[in-house]
Amino acid sequence: MSCLRIIKFISLFLTVLVCGLGISHPASALSVEDVRFGKHEDKVRLVLELSEITDFRVFALPDPYRLVIDLPSFTWNASPVPKPAGLSVKSVRHGKLQEGISRIVIDIDKPPEIKTAFLLPHAVGRADRLVIDYASVSPATFNAHKGKIHGTLDTKQAAITQRAIDQGETRTAGMATPSRKPDKAPPKKKPLIIIDPGHGGQDPGAINGRTREKDIVLALSKELRNQLEATGRYRVKLTRESDVFIRLTDRVKFARHHGADLFVSIHADSIEKPNVQGASIYTLSEKASDSQTAKLAARENRADLIAGIDLSTEDEEVANILVDLAMRDTTNQAKFFANSIVGQLKSSGVRTLDTPHRHAGFAVLKAPDIPSVLIEAGFISNRSEARLLSDPSYRAKIARALKTGIETYFERVALHERS
Repeated sequence: MSCLRIIKFISLFLTVLVCGLGISHPASALSVEDVRFGKHEDKVRLVLELSEITDFRVFALPDPYRLVIDLPSFTWNASPVPKPAGLSVKSVRHGKLQEGISRIVIDIDKPPEIKTAFLLPHAVGRADRLVIDYASVSPATFNAHKGKIHGTLDTKQAAITQRAIDQGETRTAGMATPSRKPDKAPPKKKPLIIIDPGHGGQDPGAINGRTREKDIVLALSKELRNQLEATGRYRVKLTRESDVFIRLTDRVKFARHHGADLFVSIHADSIEKPNVQGASIYTLSEKASDSQTAKLAARENRADLIAGIDLSTEDEEVANILVDLAMRDTTNQAKFFANSIVGQLKSSGVRTLDTPHRHAGFAVLKAPDIPSVLIEAGFISNRSEARLLSDPSYRAKIARALKTGIETYFERVALHERS
């Protein structure tokens, strides 16, 4: 269970106490509002509408065949679950698994293979959702994938958190609770922007003499953070604050763990042609927009191999998410943001490539629920641009353009939420 959820839970519990409502158990922070199945040509889609985004764990079991969904303790508000014909769904049941953990079990007639399991944050007219895609397979295929777990729910930590909450309830039981009106709803949180300085530690990135990409992008990221925080409108976190190595997948997990509203990865390119210079912006696509971009994505994605991590073992599952309809909204938001950045860079006098908005399968852009872009601030391999990128005043100019592009993006988000 995340720290944010713990805080929200305790806040709700204390509010109930202060209002003088006698309860024997703390209100659950999580509830399951709806469960539904959808039949597609190559899969079955199971959607759980939740009261909030949460950690989860999903896997399949044999004898009899079952889909198992573990969540932090929840309240079940869902109506009886309709089972469309032809899906082999026998029953849907739920209950407490252990302290702090509840379980949903889907009994089915045929062996299932879970294709993907991912979260979708709420949108206009839509609740937070856990989406699970699965398909019926042969017993041999089921056995080959048996034991694979989707999700990152830590059952031990959930139990510890629940015990802490229960102990807090025991200590406060019997206390006098003055009657007063409940506080007004807390103000809406400022958008959270995650800035990701590329490379770091044993991975220096591009090098030109004494100029190293990892140093340039960290300095630029800190400048951008300072400018964003100075507006008073945003919360900003960096994936790294110093010269340390972070796995590409951990950068994405960092953003998702903190509930980022926008993810901006900062890099400085290198190429075999030393005369090439100019900034560029990349959004995610399974197919690269050109051969140069394909090489760049492959080079950046290999960064994890420095620490012995091969991303190829994770790409198949992520690729399945990317082609899903649910990803399109996030991708479209990222494209709008990228185009806003391109316009601001050009109007600020920052040189860009002839085609500055490009796309490829960068590993750090693969969060399915966070609009994400990768900024190549320039070419370290070009001597004059390497000197510019080493100049704090030039980095401040780039940061101002990025800040204005970010402001344009969130103005559109706010307008969409009001409409």
